[in-house]
Amino acid sequence: NLNLTRRSHYSIINNFKMDASTFDPPTTVPAAEYYPELNDSIIQADEGENQTDILKLVLYDLNSAIAPRDIRLMAIRSAIDEFDHHDELLHDEELELRADHILFQKLAYALMMDPGSDEVGYICSAMEMVYRASKMRLAKSFHDISEALLPVFVDMIRPPPSWEYNREIRKQKQRSPKNGVEMDDKVSNGTE
Repeated sequence: NLNLTRRSHYSIINNFKMDASTFDPPTTVPAAEYYPELNDSIIQADEGENQTDILKLVLYDLNSAIAPRDIRLMAIRSAIDEFDHHDELLHDEELELRADHILFQKLAYALMMDPGSDEVGYICSAMEMVYRASKMRLAKSFHDISEALLPVFVDMIRPPPSWEYNREIRKQKQRSPKNGVEMDDKVSNGTE
């Protein structure tokens, strides 16, 4: 129960500072172009702050890259470049910034568009990299998105319907008589 006066509202509004961490730019402009001063400050910033700012930019670009496909692939490759390390704490931070959610969204979209595309493989590689985090952070991430993620993974490892059809054709060819003897008999008799 807050009772704020007009004066306190006015002071809150005047004291609010808009910066890159509190303002989401329009989705039509890449973050790196929208915040050119942030790029300059990254060079001068502390290493930890630098890494976080870069990570936020990469995740913003990844999240906003929808179409065309080339833009999505460029954003995914940038993310892979950023995520390919073995710093567990940094991977924890990536998960805190919801990289897992963003990648899952990209994976679902890519699977809908073309399940056999290289884009799906790139996204899975990025997810593997992000999931190099600590066990506690992994558990939290999995708890957050497991209901949606697990069925997608199960569908990904199942063979496609055409594979089953092709397997039946191969079996029929193996059973067809060749020189009066079925292929299965040759194999079992050791004649092949």
